[in-house]
Amino acid sequence: MAIRDAFSYMEESVKLWHWTGIGCAVFLVSAQAGDLDDGIKLHERGVYAKAAEAFERASAKGIAEAQRRLGFMYYHGEGVRQDNVRAVAFLEKAANAGDAGSARDLGTMYEYGMSVAQDEGRSAGWFRRAAELGDPHSQFRLGIMYYQGEGVARDRVEAAKWWHVAMSNSPEWDRRFRPQIASAEAKLSAEENAQGRRKAAEWLRAREANR
Repeated sequence: MAIRDAFSYMEESVKLWHWTGIGCAVFLVSAQAGDLDDGIKLHERGVYAKAAEAFERASAKGIAEAQRRLGFMYYHGEGVRQDNVRAVAFLEKAANAGDAGSARDLGTMYEYGMSVAQDEGRSAGWFRRAAELGDPHSQFRLGIMYYQGEGVARDRVEAAKWWHVAMSNSPEWDRRFRPQIASAEAKLSAEENAQGRRKAAEWLRAREANR
C-alpha cells in the first residue's frame, strides 16, 4: 500500500464513521449522547469550532467515538489548531477504550510514518489491538506482518491464523481477502496451513464465548 493509498484509506475510514455514527453512543446516557450527537450535527454543517467543543465535552466523559472524531479534527485542523500530538493522543484514548477503527488508523499511521515516527513494532501492536477487537482489515494486515516479519517475529502459522480469522467475518470479506491470501498461502506447507486454521477456529470460539 502506497502512502497516498494509506491517506485515502484513513479518509474513507473517517467518512464511514462520520455517516454511520456507529460506536458506543447507543449505550450512553442521554446527556452523554447529547454532546456527541450535537458534535456530529455541527460537523455535518461545517461548524467545526462548535463541533470540536461538543466532542471535547463528550471526550471528557470517556466516549470513544468522540475521542476518535476529535483526533481526526486535530489531524486535519478542523475547528482547532492542527496538532499531530493531540490527534494521536485522542486516537490512542479511543483505541484504548475499545474503538477498533482508531487502533487500525494508529497502526496505519505508525506503519507509514504519518504524523508520527515510523515504527513497525508500534504499528503491529495497534493492528493487533484492532484485530483482537474484530477489525477485518487489521486481521488481514497483521497476517501479512507475521508472514513478512514486519514489526513482529516471522511466524507463518500465525499469519495463516489471522488470514482465516479475517476471511471468517462474512462472505464479502472472504471474497475480498481470498485472492490476495491465496498466493501467499500457497507458499506455506500443508501443516502450517492446518495449524493456522486450527488456531483461527480456537480464536473464533473464544471470541464467541466471551460475547
